[in-house]
Amino acid sequence: MKKTTLILCALLSFGLAFAQPTTNAPVPTKAAADVKSVFSDTYTNIATNYNPNWGQSGFGSVNPTFDPTGGGTNFVLAYPNFNYQGTELTSQSLSNMEFLHVDVWTSANPANSILQVSPINNGTGAGETLVTINHTAGSWYSVDIPKSAFTGMTWDSVFQMKFAANGAGSTVPITIYLDNIYFWKTPVAAGSDANLSDLKVDGTTIAGFSPNTIAYTKGLPAGTTVVPQITSVTTNDTNATQVTTQATAIPGSATVVVTSQNTTVTKTYTVNYVIEGPTTAAPTPPNRPVADVKSIFSNAYAPIAVLNYAGVDGQPSNDNTFNTSWCGANTSLVSILGNDTNKITGLGCEGVAFLSGRFDASTFTYFHMDIWTATPTLDKSFNIKFSNWNGGAGEANAIEFSTTNANFLTNPNPGTWISLDIPLANFLPVVNANRNDLVQFVITSDLGTVYYDNLYLHKNTVLSNSNFELSSFNVYPNPTQNVWNIASKQNITSVVLFDVMGKKVQEVTPNATALELNAAELANGIYFANVTSESGTKVIKLIKN
Repeated sequence: MKKTTLILCALLSFGLAFAQPTTNAPVPTKAAADVKSVFSDTYTNIATNYNPNWGQSGFGSVNPTFDPTGGGTNFVLAYPNFNYQGTELTSQSLSNMEFLHVDVWTSANPANSILQVSPINNGTGAGETLVTINHTAGSWYSVDIPKSAFTGMTWDSVFQMKFAANGAGSTVPITIYLDNIYFWKTPVAAGSDANLSDLKVDGTTIAGFSPNTIAYTKGLPAGTTVVPQITSVTTNDTNATQVTTQATAIPGSATVVVTSQNTTVTKTYTVNYVIEGPTTAAPTPPNRPVADVKSIFSNAYAPIAVLNYAGVDGQPSNDNTFNTSWCGANTSLVSILGNDTNKITGLGCEGVAFLSGRFDASTFTYFHMDIWTATPTLDKSFNIKFSNWNGGAGEANAIEFSTTNANFLTNPNPGTWISLDIPLANFLPVVNANRNDLVQFVITSDLGTVYYDNLYLHKNTVLSNSNFELSSFNVYPNPTQNVWNIASKQNITSVVLFDVMGKKVQEVTPNATALELNAAELANGIYFANVTSESGTKVIKLIKN
């Protein structure tokens, strides 16, 4: 009797462990025009990769062709023994969608298992917000999650999906089957649709765009003189009409009035242009010896590498960028009174990767960064970390420092530039304090939007160049196609031109107050010239186009 009981229990356990659906999920009935599908046999899917390697523990891979009935016409996604899994999508705005639909089948008991999902957005708002998917054990369960449940998300640039079991970072896996993963919106009665499906300013969709949002504010950096223009208006109903009125000044407003096909509904979208952020450029760094600076971002010094603003997970662009995909914030380049400045929105977390410019900082003694925020800094923090790879392909150790009101983060001081100049000896080690191979820089903060400039390491040495800085000094034209003219009241003894990789491409010794620097044979791009007079050396940024 005991042996029979054990055999029955073993068979029951075996059956539960390998339980799987034998029926198809319900067939969706929503119109394709109201749907953006991630996975479904009913619609065209926007997914590009159901099996990205995100380092999942103990998880094999997704089977996108699991066939519950064996009929060969309706497939589902099988996630065996998974703790979390991503899906990569064709990046696009889904801000006009209202719900996320998922059909789920699992044998896991909902009383002791949790299944969560989040779109991943790299536009405005929160990068991701995990929301629980309700389920039952042993049958298909259909879930429609409203967009409002994903707190802080705009869905204006969705490029990935994430599914997680039993909470973020869990090592307790479950097996699930998913079908009909799609975003959808409520259909509008024929002829009465006065919504926009897209609104572009200067060629780019306005941040946070949603058909149901009619008022937008576009912040512009100080010194902006060209009034932005609405360059593209797309009505949701191609038979609707629209009239665009452009703004004529800054500050100012532009409007788009949309009239439905049957003329019974009108809707006015407004874009307000305002000056936001710093009203002055960051402080100009001192003139330091070239060998004593490792600059990640600054107009004053030659950079360690050329970095982009479009980091994409799994692609080389994510190795050299100010805007890594593995942090939720977004970094963009702005010009403050003609000075290049980086703007971070959605902090959070932001990463900078400079694989092609990795460097040994063992002999450097100071970290410098100028930051500006409109957020009062009282009880806030701005945390910085360098990832050291020690010659390998990943982090071996790190050094980190937290700036607060107790040290370098002045209090409360919103709306002014704060210069952080911190001895590297003050940084705390993670594993150890090596800094022989820095590859990444990470910011975590609760300050929201932050502007920064002059991000570099240095040896606290300064050249005497006060007379040179005060003298008349001109470079023109810049950008140029053929030649840069350099003129000064002082005698220029040498000019050494470097490309963005630090390679010397030209050197002249004019011993004159004016010279021409030939650019005709150079490739288009950014260059840095070390201009030396009897009073010191000045680094200038030159552009060839």
